[in-house]
Amino acid sequence: MAKRAVLLWVFLASIDAASAQQEARPAVFDVVAIKPSDPNVRGDCYMKGQAGGQTFVGRCFPLRQLIKYAYKIIDSQIIGAPGWIDTDNYDFEAKTDRPVTRAEVAALFQGLLADRFKLQFHNETRTLSALVLTVDKAGSKMTANDSSYEWDIPIMPMPGSIPKFKGTRCPVYYLTWWIAQREGRPVVDRTGLPGFWDFTLEFVPEGMGRGNGELTAPMDGSSLTTALRQQLGLKLESQKTPVEVYLIDHVERASAN
Repeated sequence: MAKRAVLLWVFLASIDAASAQQEARPAVFDVVAIKPSDPNVRGDCYMKGQAGGQTFVGRCFPLRQLIKYAYKIIDSQIIGAPGWIDTDNYDFEAKTDRPVTRAEVAALFQGLLADRFKLQFHNETRTLSALVLTVDKAGSKMTANDSSYEWDIPIMPMPGSIPKFKGTRCPVYYLTWWIAQREGRPVVDRTGLPGFWDFTLEFVPEGMGRGNGELTAPMDGSSLTTALRQQLGLKLESQKTPVEVYLIDHVERASAN
């Protein structure tokens, strides 16, 4: 009886070890179908993950956007790229060999860029005009989200006359990238906030106005910087600071398959 118990324990331990090894193994796209988009087909360009975390679909998606998404950077951080990365659009469907977490997605697309577009680059750190995000002295006003579901888009627009956005299980690195895209400058995260956060953010983008006959009156409301401090407890400041840039050494158009 004792021998059977030992054998059962060894069997269960081997299953646990195999499971842990499976989870530790980096996920890969084992099926990637990609082709140039039909220029005669018009419609929304998008990229989205399907429920279950194994399939990702893109339609009329330019390479520049894929690079920005995979590395969470903005245009000013990409240097030396050929012009066609903005004008050539692609349709793709990529499937992973196992369900993945959101934290694994960036590495998956980095691998796709290297494999199908032969993307090669090197990094440099340059001192640039950037924005630095820190926690305001009053502390963060965001709500921690410890749920396990990962496939809501982290920041989504909400209805209203003034732009309003809902953050759901949003990591700070995604928030900084989201801000950077709107401000047109890199954002450096110095909040030290780990994990995932829920929040609502309402602000008036610079230059946004309300129609008034032939005139456009400025729309009342907080700027993004003020809204971040008052609504999220985060401070956004302009600084000259070291920023990582990506210098493209080589890239090719992906062949259809």
